[in-house]
Amino acid sequence: MQSLLRSHDDRSTRIPVVRYAVVLFAVTAAVVVALAVTLDRNASRSNWQQSNTALAGGAHVGASAFGTMRSNLRVQVSQLATSLSLQRAIVRQDDAAIRTIARARHARITLRRGAIGTLASTPRISSTATITDGIHVLARVTVALPLGNDVLALLRQATPLPKHAALVLVRGGRVIAGGPRGARSRIVSGRVVFGGSQFAAEAAKLGTANASIVAIEPVAAIDAISLRYRRLVLLAAVITLALAAAFAARLARPLAQAIGDVAHLTRQVQTDALTNLANRRGLALRLDAELARARENGTSVSFVIADIDDFKAVNDGHGHQTGDHILRAVAQALAGTVRELDLPARYGGEEFAVVLPGSKLADARRTAERMRRAVSEIEVPSPTGSTARVTMSFGVAEFPTYAGAEALVAAADAALYQAKRGGKDQVATATVQREQQVVVEDVAPSLVSLG
Repeated sequence: MQSLLRSHDDRSTRIPVVRYAVVLFAVTAAVVVALAVTLDRNASRSNWQQSNTALAGGAHVGASAFGTMRSNLRVQVSQLATSLSLQRAIVRQDDAAIRTIARARHARITLRRGAIGTLASTPRISSTATITDGIHVLARVTVALPLGNDVLALLRQATPLPKHAALVLVRGGRVIAGGPRGARSRIVSGRVVFGGSQFAAEAAKLGTANASIVAIEPVAAIDAISLRYRRLVLLAAVITLALAAAFAARLARPLAQAIGDVAHLTRQVQTDALTNLANRRGLALRLDAELARARENGTSVSFVIADIDDFKAVNDGHGHQTGDHILRAVAQALAGTVRELDLPARYGGEEFAVVLPGSKLADARRTAERMRRAVSEIEVPSPTGSTARVTMSFGVAEFPTYAGAEALVAAADAALYQAKRGGKDQVATATVQREQQVVVEDVAPSLVSLG
């Protein structure tokens, strides 16, 4: 039998320990998960910021390199226009020599009699120089550079970009080089879509031909960097949770013991040692709480105060030990009569009280009547060989008829006093008249006296 009791005690102790271990682990897990999510988001945001910064820098460097390319083009056309070979051919009207020079320099030379040579197809950038004899324009020389993959390759060589990034030439919102030709290149929130794939994108204007240079990087490449960091964070989180589980199992028992000690001390402070009912302190706390709840919800609370009739005679005739037995028996009778949500308490000495949440006055009176009958059936053997019997008188009052704790207790106490004066072993209820005087109603006749 003792082994069974020990086994039951072990199981009852183990349950709260396991519960506290689960709570500790759950709290730690919540903190770790929140931290991991925050770190992952911050890392992802940081990667995007770094990528956007690098792309924006690359786009501006590319635009600057394009400006240098235009300057070089102006130098080239100026050098061609001032070359002696071209000037001699123009003066001599040697169209064959002019055609050879135009073909070699990818230029178009416009004379009075017509143009010789062709330029690169549009879109393109061009530069023009004029050849004169001091009075008349002899020719115009134009050199053009197509805005295409060749230009883009030169710009890419001069532009620092992330590993997976690239440059795209855009004109009028359409791709002309570096991507699906003719595809729309609208950048929304730093992103652009080409061929169904998303790219981070930053653009810079070239200042000619309504063209822009766009630095792009696949979103998948940026996320891949975040993914590596996310895996490290996940690994750290798993290790932390494993350690947390071990520490939770180790700390759960002392935590459960500490909380149990606090709860035990709290119960001791609010519990009467003799009857194991709530004491006056616990009663006051519960009454205040129930009155506050009733005010908020517009409900009722009834308060019953009861006193064992002629208890001094019991102590004198049967001894204090028997009196203690009677107090415990009365406490059991009251606790066994009321609902689980009601609170019976030892008010002091041979006085008891009961808080009845949600009970109207009539309901409380019926409950008090059941308690009165239960007490009247108590029989306690005494050392003298006789049997001690007791009766009890009850006073009942209701909130909100009495709007505060003091008024409610005073009204119930006044009703109890009236029940005593009316012959004891009865229930009296309190009401309020105009002068706010307590009026006692429905006093039950005395049925049982001290035996």
